[in-house]
Amino acid sequence: MAEIVLRGRRYPALFDLQNVKELQEHFGDLKVVAEKLNDPEEAAYIIWLLVREGVELDNEEHHRDNEAPSLAVVKKLISFADLQGGLVASVEDAFMEFYGKNGSGRQALQAMKTMLSESGLTMSPSGTLTATES
Repeated sequence: MAEIVLRGRRYPALFDLQNVKELQEHFGDLKVVAEKLNDPEEAAYIIWLLVREGVELDNEEHHRDNEAPSLAVVKKLISFADLQGGLVASVEDAFMEFYGKNGSGRQALQAMKTMLSESGLTMSPSGTLTATES
């Protein structure tokens, strides 16, 4: 399972059918999810959904009773460094676990990379974001 790190705290992250439904209801179109990661409020919502579902599955698989952080707590935990760091790669990992590397998954990943490029950021194959000079 993918993992999201917020201020050093590690959380399991899962993109599943429940996320698809909620993201479609929230945004209207899943193609805008990558773009929404640039908005801290929307990024927190996306990350919260992934963590919530990840903790739920982790609890079921390992007979645990952990509680996922609330959206309000996720908003407090996310730092600017997180948004500029590995969160995009973590969201991508969770997304790719769900969709696989098929055509629609590649299209969404390409859209995410295009959006990052247009914003002056580039993503290395390891998921590191780098600012580019214009």
